[in-house]
Amino acid sequence: MTYSTPPPPPPPPTTTTSTPIATIRTYILIAFIFSIIAVIGWLAAGLLSILAYVSLLSTYAAYGISEYAIGVSAFGLVVGIVYLVFMVLAILVFLRVWKMYKAVNAGDIATLKANSNIIWAIIALIFGFVITGIMLLIADGPIKQL
Repeated sequence: MTYSTPPPPPPPPTTTTSTPIATIRTYILIAFIFSIIAVIGWLAAGLLSILAYVSLLSTYAAYGISEYAIGVSAFGLVVGIVYLVFMVLAILVFLRVWKMYKAVNAGDIATLKANSNIIWAIIALIFGFVITGIMLLIADGPIKQL
């Protein structure tokens, strides 16, 4: 009776871990999409508030309602202007995310690190809607490790 050598053990399973660049690219893409939505949202809110003010103003003028009511409705104009200022800040966040998105797609690590900043992530939390800021905060850690 002959004994043969046992077969070699199977190789360890290969795990397909995504590279940090692929993970960062996903985070930045989500931030990019939601920053576009934020700009459109602030623009729509501002224009609708101003349109509501103009509509109320014409209604008040048609029915001869007092100037006090016209002054109260001016609050809609102020709110609309504030929304448009928020839109400008959302555009600045969008431009920053766009630079980061272009850099991560081109593999330009230096530009990506230069544009990744906690301050901009916090500004994005406020003016770029919450998800944009969260994605920038999550992506900041892996970007700093590159």
